[in-house]
Amino acid sequence: MLGGVLALEILLAACYAGVLYYSASQSINLNAQKAVEQSQGVFDLLVQNDAKMLGAAMDSFATNAAVSQIYTEHQDRQALIAAVQDIYRSNKSRYGITHMYFIDKNGTCFLRAHSTGLFGDAIDRETFLRARASGQEASGIELGKTAFALRRVMPYLHNGNVVGYLEFGEEIDHFDRLMKKQTGIDVAVLVEKNFLNEDDYRGALKAKNQIDNWDAMKDYVMVSSTMNDLKTAASVTSGAEVHSVKTPTYLGTVANGSSTFARGAFPLKDSAGKQVGVVLALSDVTDQIHSQRSAMLYLILITVVISVLSFIGALLYLRAAIINPLVLLAQQANDISMGNVDKKLETQRQDEIGLLIHAFERMRLSLKKSLSMLTKRAEQG
Repeated sequence: MLGGVLALEILLAACYAGVLYYSASQSINLNAQKAVEQSQGVFDLLVQNDAKMLGAAMDSFATNAAVSQIYTEHQDRQALIAAVQDIYRSNKSRYGITHMYFIDKNGTCFLRAHSTGLFGDAIDRETFLRARASGQEASGIELGKTAFALRRVMPYLHNGNVVGYLEFGEEIDHFDRLMKKQTGIDVAVLVEKNFLNEDDYRGALKAKNQIDNWDAMKDYVMVSSTMNDLKTAASVTSGAEVHSVKTPTYLGTVANGSSTFARGAFPLKDSAGKQVGVVLALSDVTDQIHSQRSAMLYLILITVVISVLSFIGALLYLRAAIINPLVLLAQQANDISMGNVDKKLETQRQDEIGLLIHAFERMRLSLKKSLSMLTKRAEQG
């Protein structure tokens, strides 16, 4: 019986430990989901604020009559370069602007202030096409050869007439660091390979003396990350998981070496609203997992110790209060059966054991009286 009680106590402890483990796991899951949603909120806010910054810089630049006159004449590209270089450098230093274009109305690039030797190609990016179609400013994130850029395009006016289009842009790889600073969470930007040209991607990385990571993942390329070890960031997720992400999604925990990460992701869409990748959010929950496991082990250990001690205590109590009195009563009952009816059975107990002893005492007295009467009759006969 006591063994059954002990087993029940251990079973209850195991059930409680299971509930504790489930509760702790749900807490980690909930916090990870909130972290993903928070990361997306910070990302969207960064896009909005920087788009406004680009717009303010463009509005200021658009009032430069000398530059607009040179561009309108459309004859001296070198004069335009000389006129805008200081302005471009100033905007790059103050606002982080990395791209500046003069685009003709037919979509031909007349000048890249950030790369003056490259011109004459057709611009067909979504932001430009929207600005040309609507006659209004348009902005959005667009994917280049190796990275994303936030672009803003506006009609360029001279004397009230549209003479072309002005585009300012900035690469957004610094968003990763800002997101981590705001949330404390590591992030990695993954792009589907079918939106990139492999040769262009590899060539651009080589030109920048960066590590070629095209083969690190099957279907995606990690274009930026706040993690020092890009292999770690790539190894904690799979293309199938990432491909299923359409909303901010918690992807579970995964162990990588001695560390455990809670993973989540939210979709990354370009200016056309097309999903071209995801932003992966990685929270190091190693300490939380260790604390959770330690708490469970301590709980189980304490429960086992308490159960064993209670079992020993109950056993000692039963031995002193029930087993020993019953053994003594059995010995006395054996003596009575052998004819020894002179030893009085005494007890102060009023419980069931006491009632049993009193009953045996009455039986002893009755037997003693009967034996005495039989002895007298035998003597008289």
